[in-house]
Amino acid sequence: MKKRFLNFLIVVTMVLSLLPVQAFADDVCNHIWSEWEVYYEPTCVKSGQKERHCLDCYTQEYADIPATGQHEWDDWYTVKAATISKTGLKERECIVCGETQTSIIPKSKPYIKLSKKTVKLQTTKTYTLKVKYAKGDSIKKCKSSNTKVATVSKKGKIKAKSNGTAKITVTLKSGKKATCKVKVSAKKEATVYWVPNGGVYHKTPNCPTLKRSRTIYSGLKSKCPKPRPCKVCY
Repeated sequence: MKKRFLNFLIVVTMVLSLLPVQAFADDVCNHIWSEWEVYYEPTCVKSGQKERHCLDCYTQEYADIPATGQHEWDDWYTVKAATISKTGLKERECIVCGETQTSIIPKSKPYIKLSKKTVKLQTTKTYTLKVKYAKGDSIKKCKSSNTKVATVSKKGKIKAKSNGTAKITVTLKSGKKATCKVKVSAKKEATVYWVPNGGVYHKTPNCPTLKRSRTIYSGLKSKCPKPRPCKVCY
């Protein structure tokens, strides 16, 4: 009797153990997944995340997107400018994570550029050459090939002396040179006006004091017979 009862319990237990499997077998979903969609984008240092769902049961699944490792760099800016004798330094920064990157700026190449290649002056007039050169360089000397025609200071100021031509040479500390041709002409003499009985000369024949004058002479100031200028038109 006991043996039969035990056998019965065994059979019942086996049947009951099979019931859940059979009962839920129809509920198991063979997922049909949608395409992955980015949940949030990865950055240079942080991973992102993507998501997909089952088209049948709408179960969701998530997965990490590895960090890109690609920084979004801002523009380079100069930390230290290069000169002809020393290298410089530039830097840029990632606008996402703030990481910085530096790079060496090569030494500057020496150069020289003058504001004019030819300067025309009248005697006694002056002109100052503007000299451009690389950082770290400087003007060593300025020299005139003919000081009787024109002289030049170390700062590039040219002064016309007499008629003729001269060559100005500017030499930099780096050894770079540039030349400028100077042409000096006589100062143009002004034309003046006078009347036979007057005691002064005039700048213009339209001077109010000449309104009643019928005869008005003109000529170079150096050949004018009148000793002083008119106070009205000068």
